[in-house]
Amino acid sequence: MRFTRLLACRYTFELRKKVAVTLISRFAAFVVGVAVFAFFIVLAVFGGLRQFGLEFTHAFDPDIYIESATAELFDINDNALQIVHEHDDVEVVSATLSQEMMLRFKDRTAFANVVGVDSLFNTVVSGETMVGKWVTPNAYDLVLGIGVLSQLDGAAYDHPEGVTLLVPNQKSKSVLNQQPFRAQTALVRGVFQLGESVDETTAFAPLSMVRELLRIAPEKASALYVKLAPQADDQEVQESLQQALGGNYRVLTKTGRNPALYKMLQTERVAVIGILSLVVLIALFNVVGAIIMTVLEKKENIKTLYQLGAPVAQLQRVFFTQGILLSGVGGGIGFLVALVLIVLQKTMPFIQIPGSYLAYPVALEWSAFWTVLIIVGGLSTLVSWLTAKVVKGVVRG
Repeated sequence: MRFTRLLACRYTFELRKKVAVTLISRFAAFVVGVAVFAFFIVLAVFGGLRQFGLEFTHAFDPDIYIESATAELFDINDNALQIVHEHDDVEVVSATLSQEMMLRFKDRTAFANVVGVDSLFNTVVSGETMVGKWVTPNAYDLVLGIGVLSQLDGAAYDHPEGVTLLVPNQKSKSVLNQQPFRAQTALVRGVFQLGESVDETTAFAPLSMVRELLRIAPEKASALYVKLAPQADDQEVQESLQQALGGNYRVLTKTGRNPALYKMLQTERVAVIGILSLVVLIALFNVVGAIIMTVLEKKENIKTLYQLGAPVAQLQRVFFTQGILLSGVGGGIGFLVALVLIVLQKTMPFIQIPGSYLAYPVALEWSAFWTVLIIVGGLSTLVSWLTAKVVKGVVRG
């Protein structure tokens, strides 16, 4: 084995008489390095964009979301829910009440899911207003998605006349002079922007106002928003709470509330890895060429070693090791350069998102490291092993 490694290192790093063979070997290592560099950079950028996008998508999503599995509303004083408050990994619990409502401003209307929130809501979620301030508890305020505001007219923001919220008046029994809607006026205090699907369908209001408008008892809610301790595993907490609460409640993580989004992101990641793996495989054809050129150059030396008693398998290992060395050296340099650039971008950003002052997002993830290592290592091993088989033809030729 020592003989194999020494000979492989000599064939890989020595300056040969035939300069072309040396250049081909150096170029093969360089191309593999470029491929690995691109592979790791693209995965880091993809991970950064994924995290950046999810921060906006989940800005108003809690770590754990709890709702009733049997009814629209539940009693927040239910003894079963004490398990949630007493859980070691739970820091804050906020009650919310959601209802689809019609919003009217002058002659324009819009429909939105109005979420009534209590004073703890801002502690549970990370979302903030883009303009203005958050709703004040026990007041008559609104925070609208920018899409909802545009449907009503931008002038509705902080307008003294306010926006009128309308819900069907189902309890009215009178046929004459029946009021089909209950109405409540509220001032638009803030505007948020997350994404089209949320901005055009969501509004926030004080929980007390929504309960008053819907004529719902103070102890009723449609969901609990739960914030976990920083070190908590949301999947483990979700499983333990679901088991403790039973089938009467539905306990969801951020992933559970948006399964389609995460499946799409996973599919995109797999597609990106597949394309980059193909790029690495194409780059490794240069290693194939370098090994074959070395075999042809050392043809006489190979025959001499074979006649002196070196088995074919051992001679094949020499060129297999050469292929691993070329891939490893080139790939290792490419990986280190990519790592340095990613660390610099995270600590001292030098690339901004076009049209803004935001640093281009990148992420250092162990999954990206192992993906590059396994794919590049596996393909390099396979290509080197297959190419080393040409030694058998040289010996017998």
